[in-house]
Amino acid sequence: MQRLRTMRRVLDEGEWLTAEQLNALQPDPPANASHPASDWKRRKRIFSVNHGGRDYFPRYQFDAMYQPLPIIKEILAAFGEVADPWLLAAWFHFPSGWIVRRDDTDTVAVAPKDALDRRDAVLAAAARRPSSYVA
Repeated sequence: MQRLRTMRRVLDEGEWLTAEQLNALQPDPPANASHPASDWKRRKRIFSVNHGGRDYFPRYQFDAMYQPLPIIKEILAAFGEVADPWLLAAWFHFPSGWIVRRDDTDTVAVAPKDALDRRDAVLAAAARRPSSYVA
């Protein structure tokens, strides 16, 4: 039940795109509606989760022109093989103690999806994940 609640929360709190939507957002959309998303996924430049028989791609993986952010490929490589893509989605979604934001009075854990501009910190967090406890 906890896994289902986590999946629902990740879906509800994020922006998700289908392959068809990504296709339509391209400057010159390929004729095949599953492209370019299926190609990017095969090349491990992005990931998706399956819900209700459809693949959904988190919006944070893409730049303003809906092209994959290069950091995603690096994170996926650092993360390693994953049998359940929902594990990836949850890792990106929830705050990580390995990625923090400091201000004058506090230190706050940041979700990897919100720190994609902090390459070294996010890659280090992905590499540390196997030795970290996840609730």
